[in-house]
Amino acid sequence: MKRKVGLLLILSLVFCTPGVLAAGLPAYGVDEGVVIYEVNSGDILFAQKQNEKFYPASTTKLMTALVAIENGDLNENITVGTEILYLDADSSTAGLEEEEVLPLNELLYALLLPSGNDAAETIAVNIGRKIAGDGSISSDKAYETFIAAMNKKAKDLGMTASNFTNPHGLHNDNHFTTPADLLILAKAAFAETTIKAITRAKVHEVQTNKNKHRWNNSNLLLYANFNELSEDFRVANDLSGTNTVFNGYATSGKTGFTEEANRCLVFEGEGNDKKMIGIILNADQTTIYRAASDTINAVVKEYELLEWSDPEDEDRVVQVVNYHVFDGNKLKYKTHDPLVTAVLEAEQGNYTAKVKWDETKLIGDETLANLEADIKEGEQLGELQVYNGETFVEATPVYAVKAMKARNWTDYPILYWYVTIIVILILLAILRIMFVQFMRKNNIRYKKIKIKKKANSSGSRSSRQPPKRRR
Repeated sequence: MKRKVGLLLILSLVFCTPGVLAAGLPAYGVDEGVVIYEVNSGDILFAQKQNEKFYPASTTKLMTALVAIENGDLNENITVGTEILYLDADSSTAGLEEEEVLPLNELLYALLLPSGNDAAETIAVNIGRKIAGDGSISSDKAYETFIAAMNKKAKDLGMTASNFTNPHGLHNDNHFTTPADLLILAKAAFAETTIKAITRAKVHEVQTNKNKHRWNNSNLLLYANFNELSEDFRVANDLSGTNTVFNGYATSGKTGFTEEANRCLVFEGEGNDKKMIGIILNADQTTIYRAASDTINAVVKEYELLEWSDPEDEDRVVQVVNYHVFDGNKLKYKTHDPLVTAVLEAEQGNYTAKVKWDETKLIGDETLANLEADIKEGEQLGELQVYNGETFVEATPVYAVKAMKARNWTDYPILYWYVTIIVILILLAILRIMFVQFMRKNNIRYKKIKIKKKANSSGSRSSRQPPKRRR
């Protein structure tokens, strides 16, 4: 069952007015696709054009990495083939050469740090052959097999508005996603141990049979000073000196860019018990990192997590009436999922939580309710609902810890035992009177029964006289 229905107040404003600024968060461009998500609460803090189609550019590589890890062996050596020769001249690459040999794990660094399209092509062809179970199929066939696996993985994850035509994100009109779908992908990717480790690395070096590579992470949020970057990277991206968009709370991410997609960024940040994932698509190069950094700061510093329910540590009890006498009048209930709300610190006093019972089972509030029907152990009883003032925000179901029966006619003699005793005494008195009247009416008298005493059996044998015989 769906655990939450979301921050409806905020989202309803966002859906109706694209570009509206969520308090505490920075302003986003009106043409950008944005989703800001707090992981621990499961709450979407801001969304704009989240269900509209965008080109994902190299953020596609998160899906490429997921499919590769799912179907490959991280320690297996892979040989770079002719597939890298057909990339566009302006493709971002990791500097791989034909016949270069690397383990899949190193190819993933080449894929995700410098955003190497050459690594993407190599992975697609080689993992495509493994998926097909045939190492002899052509590169084209293997490539198609890998792309099919990407789309299948998207479907399995619930990405219903996405389609992939390549493993790197170079433009194709039929290669698209939505901010909402990309959030689903980001959650899955950043939860994967290998991808998490790679995207959090600022630099990675590897020696192959042909070259020594040094790859920098293209996510500029991670660098306090651009001198940490390789000279080639600094020159290519015109970077120098102190990085004004550095964010100490930023942990990982994946960049993307094509002329059609514009700047794209999937990013993570955490601090002060908050953890967030942000999606910004179709952004301007001069603003995307500042918006991402300000977003992380806002979530970490200005939001609070209000915990309403913890399934591991709660003992919720409602007193009930109309209960079965042997079940007691205390009904225990619990949630199966935690219910946490991320709210601006300045607004947390506006939030409250209360139980809304299923009125076919209980009528009342969380302190006193009337039991309307028998309840089974584990049966859903209603919802724990969160409100911002009078506005519903989100909810999670509550379930019975133990079974409880509603009252029936057999309960009343036990509940009102003193009345029962009085009634029994009255009935006994009536029966006695009726019995006496019956006896008198039928002239029935009691007869005294005489009980003969037994002969003394304690005398001596010699004192006994033998019976006389008749002659």
